[in-house]
Amino acid sequence: MTSNHREFRSQLNFGIYDVGMVRVLAEVGAGGLSRSGRQELTELFGRGERTVSVETAATVLGIGRAEAAKRLAGWASAGWLRRVRRGLYLAVPVDAPDPRAWTEDPWFLATLVWSPCFVTGWSAANHWSLTDQVFRSTVIATAMRVRHVDHVLAGSLFVVHHVDESQLDWGLWTEWRRNVKVKIADPARTVAEMLCVPALGGGIRHVAEILETFVDEHDPSDLLSAMGRLGNGASFKRLGYLIEHFDLGLDAVIAECEHHVTAGIADLDPAMASVGVRSSRWGLRINVALG
Repeated sequence: MTSNHREFRSQLNFGIYDVGMVRVLAEVGAGGLSRSGRQELTELFGRGERTVSVETAATVLGIGRAEAAKRLAGWASAGWLRRVRRGLYLAVPVDAPDPRAWTEDPWFLATLVWSPCFVTGWSAANHWSLTDQVFRSTVIATAMRVRHVDHVLAGSLFVVHHVDESQLDWGLWTEWRRNVKVKIADPARTVAEMLCVPALGGGIRHVAEILETFVDEHDPSDLLSAMGRLGNGASFKRLGYLIEHFDLGLDAVIAECEHHVTAGIADLDPAMASVGVRSSRWGLRINVALG
C-alpha cells in the first residue's frame, strides 16, 4: 500500500480527503463515486497533479486505453473531472458550487493544450493595463498549427492564431499560473501584434485607444523595435496614420513609419469591408471611421 493510500484510509473518518489539488469526498458512494473509484483518483492525483490524460490513466491504473477513457468520461459526467479536450481532464475542486460549470484559469489551460504559446492581443493589453475592456475570450498565439480560430476549453473561450516558432524567443514575459510558467507578450509586442492584426485587439478602434495609452506610459521606440522584428509593413502604415489622425505629436515615430511604408494598399482594419477613401500618403484604405 502506498503512503497516499495509507493517508487516504487514515482520513476516512473526517469525511474529506485532500488529494493534491483535488479534494475527494470520503463517504461511500458520494457523488456516485465508489470506494474503488476514490482509490483510483487517489492514484491519479495523489502527487499533486492537476490534470490527467487517457494515456496516463491507463498506465497508472494498469488498464487498457479504452477502459481508461471510459472511466475518465464517467468521472467527468459525475462532476469529479472536467474535460479540457479529447483525452485530457482536469480535477474539479469538491467545493466548486457547480462542478459542470467550473473551469480553470484560461492561461493555464492554454499552456496545457497549445504550448509553446503565449498570451497576446486584448488579453495581454488588459493584463498590462493598456485597456479597461474585458473580453470573454483569451487571445493565444501558438507555434502549433490550428485549423480554427475560435476554441472552447473546459468552458473557457479562446481566440488562437499561429506564429512561427522563431517568434517565441523575444518580447515575452513569464507569469506563474497554477505552478506553471505561462508566457505573455510584453506591452510593446502586444501593441505591435495588434497593429499587424487589428482583430487581435478587438478592431482598429480599440487598438487606437490602446495605442494612445501605450505612448503615454511607454517608450515608443520599443514599439518600433517590436514592429521591426515582426516585419509587417502594413503595421507601420497603420501606426503612422493613427499617430497623425489623433495628433499624438510623435514626429520621430512618424518619420520611422514613413521609412517602412511598402507598396500596395492595405485596409486600416482588414476584418471590415474593403471600402472607403484611400490615403496615398500611408497606402491605406480608410475603411473604418475613427473618432
